[in-house]
Amino acid sequence: CLMSWRELLPPWLVIAAGLTGIVLLCVSTKDVPSTPLWSKYGVVLDAGPSHTTLLIYQWTADKVNNTGVIREWSSCTVQGPGVSSYSDSPQEAGKSLEPCLHWAQREIPAEQHSQTPLYLGATASMRQLNLTNPILSDALLEALTVALKSTPFDFQGAQILSSLDEEAFKWVAVNYVLENFIKYDWRGHLVPSRKEMAGVLSLGGTSAQLTSQMEEENEAPKEGVRLQLYGQTHAVHTRQCPCQGTQQLRSSLLSLLIHSNVKPLLNPCWPLAYSQQVRWRSVHAGPCAVTNDTLGTPSPQDMFNVTGSSNSTTCRRLVQSLLNSSSSCSFFKLSFDSVFKPPRTKFLVGSYLHWAKQSIGDVSSGWTLGYLLTLSNTVPQDNPSFLKGIEPGMWSLLLILFVVLLTGAFMRISYRVMAKENSFSNRNSSVFDDN
Repeated sequence: CLMSWRELLPPWLVIAAGLTGIVLLCVSTKDVPSTPLWSKYGVVLDAGPSHTTLLIYQWTADKVNNTGVIREWSSCTVQGPGVSSYSDSPQEAGKSLEPCLHWAQREIPAEQHSQTPLYLGATASMRQLNLTNPILSDALLEALTVALKSTPFDFQGAQILSSLDEEAFKWVAVNYVLENFIKYDWRGHLVPSRKEMAGVLSLGGTSAQLTSQMEEENEAPKEGVRLQLYGQTHAVHTRQCPCQGTQQLRSSLLSLLIHSNVKPLLNPCWPLAYSQQVRWRSVHAGPCAVTNDTLGTPSPQDMFNVTGSSNSTTCRRLVQSLLNSSSSCSFFKLSFDSVFKPPRTKFLVGSYLHWAKQSIGDVSSGWTLGYLLTLSNTVPQDNPSFLKGIEPGMWSLLLILFVVLLTGAFMRISYRVMAKENSFSNRNSSVFDDN
């Protein structure tokens, strides 16, 4: 009753299968890059005025024109004030980082520690301390360096960022998240983006900065920074605007209202019926205070009761007049001056209260991301991994051939089995009839 393989599979089917195998061996293949894994880590500490934040980033082993493809992984807020507040005890500044550094060691796989770059960048308060007391700022940086070198990570340095560098890194982060450098195409491959670069208007407490890419034909001014990203050079310019930060504008507006001598004092930018006692000294002090001798100047201790009127039209008009009154902030006016002419483009506005920690996508677009993207040009790239692949047309042809062979083999086997069973049944029936 058993059937041999010769009965089940005719010689022509075996020959066809053999020829298919030979064709498959002769088909040319090509190297296809495998999908990169988020296998690399980087750590950046943002030593800001009020606190320090440790951020962990991930990137793929592959790069795009020597620049990394990076995403934010996690973050840890260091307990305590900003590092500049430890000027009397620099060693405490280093100790304050330890809990977050230990947390980072748990978050990142141990086998990756020695390959994980670690950076620290200090911003506004440390810049100010470096101007007033460079010895203290150097002592703080040294204490921070000792603490960071004690970790198993690959420490790359601790430095005070210039305001121009900080704003340039913010510009990089914003445009990276908006996919203005590179983007994924429909196949899931990273390709250059054709979108225009966005500008960034960063509003601090006392000053504002506008950062934009310069036109190619324009000569980059001395405030410009040149950055190499994804195989392209970007000339980024930052225009500083002192005394035009959000807190300073609030004070200037109150000063303007008090000088108007209109009773009651109504602030159109405050909520309706909100009331507050304002001391003249609190709104008219510091280098941004402007004195007009033609107006009666109150004494520093004079108090004024200001009530909100919630009038958006009047608020907009008064704020615009304050912005236009500054000769150093021509970008707030309807036309730009002859020095700084950024291209016509869209701008993202960030406030010092919550600088874009309103995340764009799933990334907080602060300076740290732009900092690491720029520094990724110095991180060696691993050898890319490839898979062997064939052209889609040839793959489809081989698939059809295999389906035809398998279908033919199945039909042939089924036919032979059914024929054998029928023959066996007929033989048994004839035997039974003879008996």
